Amino acid sequence: MRLPKFRYMEPKSIKEASTILLDEPGAKILAGGTDILPNMKHKVELPSVVVNIKKIPELDFIRKDNGVTRIGPLTSLKKIYQNESVKAGLPALASAASSVGSYHHQNMGTIGGNICQQNRCKYFNQSQWWRSARPLCVKAGGEICHVVNREEICYSAYSGDMAPALLALNARIILESKEDSREIPLETFFSGDGKAPLNFKRGEILTEIIVPEGSSGGFSSYSKFANRESIDFPIVGTAFWASTGEKEYRVAFTAVDRRPLRGRDVENFLNGKDLSDEVREEAVSIASKAATPVKTSVYSPSYKRNIMGRLLRVAIDEVMRREG
Repeated sequence: MRLPKFRYMEPKSIKEASTILLDEPGAKILAGGTDILPNMKHKVELPSVVVNIKKIPELDFIRKDNGVTRIGPLTSLKKIYQNESVKAGLPALASAASSVGSYHHQNMGTIGGNICQQNRCKYFNQSQWWRSARPLCVKAGGEICHVVNREEICYSAYSGDMAPALLALNARIILESKEDSREIPLETFFSGDGKAPLNFKRGEILTEIIVPEGSSGGFSSYSKFANRESIDFPIVGTAFWASTGEKEYRVAFTAVDRRPLRGRDVENFLNGKDLSDEVREEAVSIASKAATPVKTSVYSPSYKRNIMGRLLRVAIDEVMRREG
C-alpha cells in the first residue's frame, strides 16, 4: 500500500508548528508515525499537509522537578521504560510503554503519539478495498456507525496503552498554540466522541505530560490482554494505583469505551478500605460493570467486561502479596 499525496513540512519550533496547523485546516501532526502512516496507507486519514515535529528539540525529555515527573511528548516509548526514575517510581508507566507493539514500535513511537492516537474499529481500520464493500462508516466520512447501526455517531474504541496508566497516575498535560498554553487533567483531553476523540483547540500541540509527586509514592501497574502481546492493540488494558497506607486507589481501563475510562465506581468502593479477599472480589464485580463496550472488534462486550475484572484481580493480588 502506498501513501497518498501530501505536502511535508518540518517546523523547528512549537510556534512555527502551531502556525502551520492554523493556516492549514487539513494538516496533521507526525511524531513517531506508527499510527498516522498506516491510517494514511489505508486511506482513512488523508491530510493535505503532514507536519513532522521531530525536529523540535524541546519536546524530547524526561526530568524530575521537585518530585514531579515531566515528560516531553516526543520521548520514545523505549526511553520511558528504560528510564531508571520511571521504572522505580512509576512502574505502571514503564509497563505500559514496554507493552506497546514490537521493539520497533517502541523505538519509533512516542508517548505523545500514543496518547493522541486515533480510535479503532473493525469497520474503520481496514483497507480501502475492504471498506468499499459497504457504505462508509461515520469515522471514515460516511453517515452510519455499523457497530450499532445508528446515524451520525461513532462508537469506535480508544485503544492506547499509555493513557490508562497516566490516568491512574493522575497525570496532567500542557497544550500549546501560537498564542496560548493551557494545563488540563489528562482525563478531560478525551472527548468521548469516536470520530473526533481528542479535545484539541485549533493550532494546539501537546507539549508536556506531568505526573504529580504523590503518584510516585504508591504501587502502580498496567497489564493488558491481547491476542499477540508483542504486537497487538489491547483487547482490554487495566491500570491500577494504590496507596495502602492512605487507603487510596485509582483504576483506569482502555479499549472498552470511546475514551480511556477512569473506573470511578471501583475507586469509590475501594477508597478507605483495607484490601482483602472479600474487598477484592467485590471490586472485581464492580469493574466488570464499569463500562458498556460495543463490538468494535471480534470480541463480545461481555467477554471484555469479564477481562476487565480479571485484570483488576491480578493487580490487587499483587498489592496484597506485597503487603502480606
